[in-house]
Amino acid sequence: MNKIDRYLSGDYTKKNHSYHIEDSEFKWKNFVKILKKSNLNLDEVNSVSDVGCGSGHILIHANNSKLFNQQCVFDGYDINPDAINAAKKNSKKVNFFNEDFINLKEIKRNLIIAADVFEHIQDTYNFLKKLKDKGDFFLFNIPLEISLFSMIRKKNIFKHSFENVGHLHFYTKRTALLTLENIGFKILNYNLVNNRFEEFRKNKKIYSLIINIPQYILEKLSKNLACSIFGGYSLVVLAKNQ
Repeated sequence: MNKIDRYLSGDYTKKNHSYHIEDSEFKWKNFVKILKKSNLNLDEVNSVSDVGCGSGHILIHANNSKLFNQQCVFDGYDINPDAINAAKKNSKKVNFFNEDFINLKEIKRNLIIAADVFEHIQDTYNFLKKLKDKGDFFLFNIPLEISLFSMIRKKNIFKHSFENVGHLHFYTKRTALLTLENIGFKILNYNLVNNRFEEFRKNKKIYSLIINIPQYILEKLSKNLACSIFGGYSLVVLAKNQ
């Protein structure tokens, strides 16, 4: 199946029917933390777009947050028609469009959100170059799937990510930041985040609890080292168009 067809045919929806709604609040809270940490003047943000918005919950959280001025416009874009139909049902206050944001002409936004997006894109560099020209500031959430454990464990998590959630590219913290910097983004701030307790709550597997204990201890000493060894982290990035 063509990599884009999986989003248009309903195949992605069948495998990910929740559109990861369960993670949206966690992701938005991490975005809020990095925005506040960076002292970005949010009163000057008049437009926020979520590219690859899925069912729209991150953007809905943004709209409900009262972080932005009352005139701020919120809109979400996704090429998956099922996701956009779900998003429109989830909120009447936010505009959602079944369009490819990258190919829209003469569009510019103050803040663009791309949460778990560019690892799905076949031509990542071309996508990010076009995205950079359409915004002033950018929020990225990037899953970091390359770690010592992911390389040595028997289960092929890369194959699982490819077949079930459509990941075509896999990153470490360094390669993710390098990718953005090489495109021309200026990195203003970044955080490593891990929703380990939510994962345990969902799976309720003793194995998850056992492996999380040493990971939690090591994280207190070095989050970078814990990420490199155990994995399971995402990189939250605030960047700007240089």
